[in-house]
Amino acid sequence: QRDNQICINCNKHREKLKRALSVHHINYDKELTISENCISLCVSCHALTNINRDYWQKLFQEKLSKLYDYKYDEKGDVMLELNSQNLNSKEVKKCHKI
Repeated sequence: QRDNQICINCNKHREKLKRALSVHHINYDKELTISENCISLCVSCHALTNINRDYWQKLFQEKLSKLYDYKYDEKGDVMLELNSQNLNSKEVKKCHKI
């Protein structure tokens, strides 16, 4: 939904492809399913990401940085900015325990 059902790599819309887009985990960690680590890809583009993983990770992180202002460190790890004003005290405590 965030990517408007468009493949981030080739810019084809899901309706033109006549099939659903794949969700690609940028750093290949399927347990890290957050917006900063996921992008929409068509089946053809998703197949390309099976080789040269460092290239694809860097490319997609650069694209998401430009499109959505997501932040990544030099190693490619996601950097999250938390706004404590939007959290109530229970949520802040839970964050500190994790």
